[in-house]
This record gives sequence, C-alpha cells and structure tokens, in this order.
Amino acid sequence: MPPGAVGRMHGWLRDIGDFFFPRCCLVCGRVLLHDEEFLCCHCLLDLPRTDYGRVTDNPMEQLFYGKLQVERCAAYFFFTEGGDYRRLIHDIKYKGEKECGAYLGALFARENAATGLFDSVDYLVPVPLHPRKWRKRGYNQSEWIARGISEATGIPVCTELLECVTDRQSQTHKGIYERWLSTHESFTALPDVIPAESHVLLVDDVVTTGATLLACGKALAASGISRISICALSLAK
Repeated sequence: MPPGAVGRMHGWLRDIGDFFFPRCCLVCGRVLLHDEEFLCCHCLLDLPRTDYGRVTDNPMEQLFYGKLQVERCAAYFFFTEGGDYRRLIHDIKYKGEKECGAYLGALFARENAATGLFDSVDYLVPVPLHPRKWRKRGYNQSEWIARGISEATGIPVCTELLECVTDRQSQTHKGIYERWLSTHESFTALPDVIPAESHVLLVDDVVTTGATLLACGKALAASGISRISICALSLAK
C-alpha cells in the first residue's frame, strides 16, 4: 500500500462513521468537525483554565498547607456544580469516556510544558480505585489522565505504588470533615516499588476538598517518598 494510504483510508472510514454516527461535543452537544476530538473548538477555547501551573502558592496548593509538603500543585480547569464542564468530568468518570481523559491530560501537559510543572517528575502515580469499584467501572479515569500526561511528557506511569484498601462510598455530597474521615486511612503505598528519592506526581480527575489526594500523599510520605507534587484535571470552584 503506498505511503500515506493507510492514513487516508482511516480518514475516509472516520468520515463515513461520522456521517452515520456523528460524534458530539461532550460539553455543548454540537456535532464535531472532522479534526475535533471530544470537545468542539468553541468549548475547548472557553475551557475555564486555572493557569495554576504558572502560579505558586495558588489556592489548590493552599489546601495542603500544614498537612502535606508538596512541591507543585495544579489543576487544568475549574468546574462548578451543575456547570457545562461538570458534565465533562462526569462522562469521563462514569460514562466510559476514558479516552477523553487521556486527551485532556495530554493537552494539560502540553499547555504547561514551559511552566516547569513536569520538569523534575520521575513517576506519574494515578489515584487508585478500590478493586471492586474498578471491576464495576472497568477502568480508572485517573490512570487514563496520567496516560495522556505520559504521552505528552514521556514520564512513566506507575500504578503499582499506591493501593486503595477501603471501598469508600461516593464523596460527592460529603463535607470536608466527612471526606477526611472516609479517606484518611483508605490508601497504602507499597515499599520498594520505586526509589525513595523519586519525585512523584499524584494524578487525579477532580479536586474538591483535597481529602483524597491528601490521604494518598500521606501514604506516600509514610513509605519514605519525600518529593510529592499534585495535579488534577479539574478543581471545584
């Protein structure tokens, strides 16, 4: 087959698929153009980016003050309860749109390439799911976000370091103290998986109070990991 023919054939097949089964923007529902992925260009441009990769001592970092020492802390975009971009997170987490998580993770990494957010990171560690929840959902959305970041940065994803040992109920309607109670002993870090001097970047889908990431960070610190940074796809506003 001549060079480029495979790519053209893939494009034709996609065009045919889009004609019969049009892909729609996960935010506004508009039919996507040929070169658009998951979000239309308007919703992607309007994405309420935090720009926290460029800002130290930012509000997300302040969630961990006095509780966990972190080197860097950033989220890609804000969401509000009931807002358009809240639906995007819901679809990634519960509706099987895991590839969108990887897509946005890669965009997040590329847009923050010049900020130094990922420069000294040795491993990307996604927040783990309890095995029962993983079996029910079939994937870990945080792992797919980490895969996207890895694709853009070349930093390896490590899924063996952290384990979720408590099958927690949904955190959605819990307050700060209730979230802390249900997460503070939910995770454990396995020893000798990576060198203790490694710089670990915890990756999650959404941050509300920071309780889950705090519990993960404390588990890492207890295992001897001293360099911890945190990133998430979205931050509640």
